Order: sequence, then structure tokens, then C-alpha cells
Amino acid sequence: MSEYFDPSEQETKELVPTNHTPESAYVPDTNGDPEGTEARAVKASIVMPDWWHRKFRLTDDGKPTFNPTVVAGVMAVFKEKFGTAPFFAEIDLGNGKTRTVEEQQIDWDMLVNRIVDGVQVLLGVDPQSTGLNILQLATRTWSEFCSVSYEYQESMSAMKDDEIPEWLLEREQKMLDLGRKARMLTQAIEALDNSFGLKDTKIHDYRVQNAVEQRMQRLAEWNFKQQADSSGKVERELNAQTTSHMRDILNNA
Repeated sequence: MSEYFDPSEQETKELVPTNHTPESAYVPDTNGDPEGTEARAVKASIVMPDWWHRKFRLTDDGKPTFNPTVVAGVMAVFKEKFGTAPFFAEIDLGNGKTRTVEEQQIDWDMLVNRIVDGVQVLLGVDPQSTGLNILQLATRTWSEFCSVSYEYQESMSAMKDDEIPEWLLEREQKMLDLGRKARMLTQAIEALDNSFGLKDTKIHDYRVQNAVEQRMQRLAEWNFKQQADSSGKVERELNAQTTSHMRDILNNA
């Protein structure tokens, strides 16, 4: 071998890109985006229960928000339930007495007429505002009904015991009551249609979805405050404050 380096003496091969991406390629560039890296690290510093992540989610900067998958599930319930009539079945009252389907339908129509009569009293002044308020109430009620129905369905699917817990029975009753309320309001709006002076008095799915997302957002924030273990986040913030203090001392030394 010569004491001088001769490239021709070295074994060479053609450099071609590989099909495998090395793990190092996935490491975030902390120098290129320090603020973005710090914001994304906040999410990893917050610990939430598993059930919370099934219902909601965290943004990259650690803020609670609704879960789009859950919203889609709720809207699937809306598409299934909206436009359906209330369900009546013969009720056994005991002592040989029953409440027939026909009697329940008469009672239902009477209650809807009461809503119509009550709203008509309010239409003397600014009927458009009254109509919008009733439409908003119906929209929110449909969002609550479908949300509770979805939650009830999810809870029932996860049950392992034969006995239904008390809290789930309460959820069941709330679901039935909200379904009645939503259908009553919808039927009343149909009867009052021209009285509002509005071009459109329909319950639109995109408005129901907005109401569902707003409801889920409120629940995500409330449950986050109750359940969040942000000790890691607090520790990071304290460390950052300590570092900043030390930097100021050094600059003023």
C-alpha cells in the first residue's frame, strides 16, 4: 500500500436510496421548530383515564375537545331516529285494566296541541324571533337525545353483568324522555310552520351536528378539569421558569 491515499484502491459501490426509512428520520427537529415541539410535548405530559380518551381527545397543545368519531356515531343515531313516529305499546295497569295504543296517541296529540297553543300566544310580537328560538330548542333537544342514545348504546354494549346498574336505568329514562320531547317539538313546529314567517323551519342535520359538537366540547372541558393529571405539564412549566430565571441571573452577572 502506498503511504498516500489513492481512491482507486478503495472498494466502491453505487449509492442508491434504500426502501427502509431509518428511525432517526422520525425524530422531531427541535431546532427547526422549537415552539411547535414544545407545544406538542404538552399533550404527552397530561394523563387522562382510558374512558376519557374514548369519549374525547386532546389537541397537540393539550387542550380538551370533542372526538370526531363519537360525533359521527351520534349523527348516525340522528339519521336513524329523525322523522320516526313515537312508539306506543299497550300498557298493563293491573286489575285487568290497560292503556291502549289509541289512548296514548290521543294523549300525545293533546300534549302537542298544548305546545302549539302556548307558542301561538308568543307570536303576536316578532314571530320570527320566536320561531328561531323554538327551532334552536328543537335542534338542541335532538342533539341531546341522540347523544344520550349513543352513550346508552355504548354503555349497554360494554356491560358484562346481567343486572343493569341504577345510573344506566336513569340514562335510559332520560333517553326516552328526550326522544318524546324532540318529536313533540318537531311535530309542533310542523303545525306552526307558516305562523313564524320564516322561509325555512326544518331541523337540519348540520345544525344538529354543531349542537352535538358544542355539547361534547363542554363535556370534554368539564371532565378534563375533573380528571386531568397534569403533573408532568406543571413540572415542565416549573423547569422552564427555573431555566428562565437562571438565564436572567447569568445575563445580569
